[in-house]
Amino acid sequence: MKIVVVGAGGVGGFLAAMLARLGKDVYLVARGKQLEAISENGICVELNGESICCKPKMVSDDPSNFKIDADVVLFCTKGYDLKSAAELVSPVVSENTLLVPLGNGVGNDKVLKQHFNSSLVANGAIYIVSHIKEPGVITVKGKGAFVVIGKDKEVSDPVKKLGELLKQAGIKTKVSNSITTDVWKKYLLISAMATLTSCFDEPMGAVVEKHSKQLDAILQEILKVGQAEGAKLNFEDIENVINQVKKVPYDSPTSMWLDFKAGRETELEQLSGYIVKKAEEHNIEVPVMSCCYEKLKCNIYREYSY
Repeated sequence: MKIVVVGAGGVGGFLAAMLARLGKDVYLVARGKQLEAISENGICVELNGESICCKPKMVSDDPSNFKIDADVVLFCTKGYDLKSAAELVSPVVSENTLLVPLGNGVGNDKVLKQHFNSSLVANGAIYIVSHIKEPGVITVKGKGAFVVIGKDKEVSDPVKKLGELLKQAGIKTKVSNSITTDVWKKYLLISAMATLTSCFDEPMGAVVEKHSKQLDAILQEILKVGQAEGAKLNFEDIENVINQVKKVPYDSPTSMWLDFKAGRETELEQLSGYIVKKAEEHNIEVPVMSCCYEKLKCNIYREYSY
């Protein structure tokens, strides 16, 4: 099986290393210092006290160099890079290529379907705490990752085959026939915490302790929009998110908040603006999300933005 992984950060680097260790032909799309380090020494994952080091079949910033028809393409990029990533990998995509986005958004499969009309497009999400420790080295906290992939209703054989492959690679994986709901369950957590940590310029623990009313309200707003979009969410999912957040260290950041602080491009449109847009389409009131989105969009409370 020829697997192309787009993105060599904490998610893509982890998946590429685990699949390469399994002996699969992994083609990794990387750039910058990651590309240089992986080309020379391969990629290493630090997990549970073990260092897993493997060399992909090939690594490049230009997938046309691979000269293959991929069986699977895993998109492990930020939401704002997904469209350009789809264009970039077009040379390796055929009508038989399975395409799976694993980013933070909930509409990523629709983005891919717009670009690849005749290709197999599934959807997915990954739960992992990981980052680039240094070029070519990924550090993973906790026990590893949990991946959910699938479609709504009938799941195709290529998706099932990928699910089995990920399990063989030592990655806890669920193949879902209700992927819209599963992806929204993760998005409920990611969207709320990314928005509020960035809006209040405080870590996750402070959001729970000092802004509990806003947290509860924004979770209900996201839930209502998710339900309108076809996700079978309920208030138990809100309780689960709050319980999850209470278990993380008080000073835990979100990646979007860190991106704002560093003056980098952010996933504001994917994690906050998306809810505002969809709420308007469904005539749903989302006052907390709208307020935070407008503040962040204008950067009016960010001393460090520019």
